Amino acid sequence: MADVGGNSSGRSQERYVPSYEALTAPIPVVRDEDGTMVGTRVPRRFPVGDGEETVLVPRRDPDGSFPEPGQSPPEFTVAGGPAAGRTGPPAHRGSTRIRAAYSVAAAVVTAAAVVLTFVLFSGDEPDDSVRLPQADAATEPMRPQAAPTITLPGLPRVRALQPLPGTPSPVLGAMTDARAAITYVKLGKPWAVRAIPSFSVGQQVGAVRLPSTMAASGPLPGAAPATALKTGADFRKAALSAVRWTIRNHYPAGSKVTWTASQQPATGKGWTLGYRVTYQVKGRQHASQAALALLDVGRRKPAMLFVTVSDTNKQLWADIAPLVASARAL
Repeated sequence: MADVGGNSSGRSQERYVPSYEALTAPIPVVRDEDGTMVGTRVPRRFPVGDGEETVLVPRRDPDGSFPEPGQSPPEFTVAGGPAAGRTGPPAHRGSTRIRAAYSVAAAVVTAAAVVLTFVLFSGDEPDDSVRLPQADAATEPMRPQAAPTITLPGLPRVRALQPLPGTPSPVLGAMTDARAAITYVKLGKPWAVRAIPSFSVGQQVGAVRLPSTMAASGPLPGAAPATALKTGADFRKAALSAVRWTIRNHYPAGSKVTWTASQQPATGKGWTLGYRVTYQVKGRQHASQAALALLDVGRRKPAMLFVTVSDTNKQLWADIAPLVASARAL
């Protein structure tokens, strides 16, 4: 078989362009009419692999021929149009700037979306939301209310506790208060031994309500005196504070006091105060007779015996003086 345009091996004598210089695959070189070798390799303006490669294709002359070797091409087309002389930075820098611009734009759009969402939905509140009260800047912070001040009249110098009218109750025995270290008489019906708040031992008539009818004992309420009580004046002052405590805790609010007695106890050191308490219950005026005795029992806190009888049990007013007179230190 005759060799056509080649050697006996059948290979073409025309030079091949290496594959790494070809666009896709090795293509033989074509000779132009003037004998110049026209290859498929085209000039490149930028290195391959930057992702922004621009292929410059020489434009043919009007007669269809390519420019002569050594001549500068009159014009190149870039993406379908004439290419102006590029003087800026390489294309990969431009792509970095573009990506940075896209990132900034995306961040701005995201922030705008978040702000828009907050503006649209910030006014929506559930119907069952809990609204906390807001403090007025002009008002002062709330402070705990102090206990109402109990105003008592001035004490008489000395006045003996007098027996009051009524029917005295039978005496059944003695009440012993080990905590307060005193003893006093135990009365029969209608009196009954009851546990009374704020006291160690007590007797009571009727239901627990204000005003009540009771005889109860215990140590002096509150803190122990800063110094030991020694004189009658010391005990009288402590007894006055104890009466103020009974008005605050065992009578209706707004009660008023009138003194009926102020004397030393029959035996030992201490002080006894008698008083009448007036108050209103359901719009009606009422009164109770009461007496309070402090007894020295050899401790920093003296023992206290408190007796009060309301006008609903007026016949028992006669029990007040015997109860107080029977009190003794253990």
